[in-house]
Amino acid sequence: MIGLILTGHGQFAVGVGQALEMIAGKQAAYRVVPFLESDPMDALENNLRNAMAELQEETEGIVVFADLLGGSPFKAAMLASVDFENVEVVVGTNLPMLIEIAMLREFASSAQDVVTQSLLAGKEAIQQVSLPTIQNNDIDEFNDEDGI
Repeated sequence: MIGLILTGHGQFAVGVGQALEMIAGKQAAYRVVPFLESDPMDALENNLRNAMAELQEETEGIVVFADLLGGSPFKAAMLASVDFENVEVVVGTNLPMLIEIAMLREFASSAQDVVTQSLLAGKEAIQQVSLPTIQNNDIDEFNDEDGI
């Protein structure tokens, strides 16, 4: 299995991690490492390094998903990852990519395979959607919809 680490500013990693588990179930080989405003950068880097060390013992590779290119969580993940083999870092994390990876990573042959699939899933999930023009007599029919 490929290990998964979520990191990001504030409660981003915690929130998206909770949403992931709500939709895809409890995750194995998985850590959440938030970066809170009061945390020094070296503490974040150490927390990521510790999560990587724990996961490296039980996985065949690790993918770190960070929120923002150039941000402190991204920089700390990059710095911590140099101490380990087979660790990849992805930025621009969104929930659809994580759901896809939650289903795939148990069967992936490498961390790079997880990265490739997550980038595809993340990009495909970004869309602009709009409601069609609704005629007044169609409003009641539309309101009867239950949604997803």
